[in-house]
Amino acid sequence: MARRSVFDMRFQDIYSALIQKAERKGRTIEEVEEVTAWLTGYSTEQIDAAMNSDITYGEFFSDTPAYNQRAALITGKICGIQIETIEDPLMKKIRQLDKLVDELAKGKPMESILFSKQNQGHYCMKPQNIEEYIAVQDAQVQPRLKEVRDILAEALPEAEERISWSMPTFWKGRNIIHFAAAKKHIGLYPGDGATEAFKKELTGFDVSKGTIRLPYDQELPADLIAGIARWCYEEYRK
Repeated sequence: MARRSVFDMRFQDIYSALIQKAERKGRTIEEVEEVTAWLTGYSTEQIDAAMNSDITYGEFFSDTPAYNQRAALITGKICGIQIETIEDPLMKKIRQLDKLVDELAKGKPMESILFSKQNQGHYCMKPQNIEEYIAVQDAQVQPRLKEVRDILAEALPEAEERISWSMPTFWKGRNIIHFAAAKKHIGLYPGDGATEAFKKELTGFDVSKGTIRLPYDQELPADLIAGIARWCYEEYRK
């Protein structure tokens, strides 16, 4: 009989094993749910619901509502595999949770496991520059973020790159334009004035309150992004 993929196994079966692993070492189900919620964005109620359903382990990780950007900081070996070298994004998520539960079982304090100490040498609470911001995003998202950054850098050679409002930002005396990764799109934040000025060109795009959402599965409108960025730069200089 062919061996079943972990993706196809019931969430309940695998997650129960993780809970048992932690409980054998004196940790609690609440702590396992806390690290799971931190990593995936699911609430404890949603995790409990998954435990009482027929959802597969692969489905649970494929549909995570808000996967934590800090997950890229989870490193080391689990089951003999170096986590940061795993190429399959779904398998990497699974092994990252394995590693968090393993750290629980080893007795590490929760604040250390969840990277909440300011003085941890391998983690800064906020990215210090755009490179760091991009580096902690999902691997499949990083090329699109780099593409947006390159478009903006070419359009705004006079501007300075920085992190503002926790987002990559181009700045020249004030914030000109921001961008950021979301679950299904890149958000471009030029402000209400820009989205109104380019209302005609933005027909067909998902736009609201100074925000333009650019889906990952669609080609980036490079000329439009550059034009909006230049408009913002010139407008904000007035």
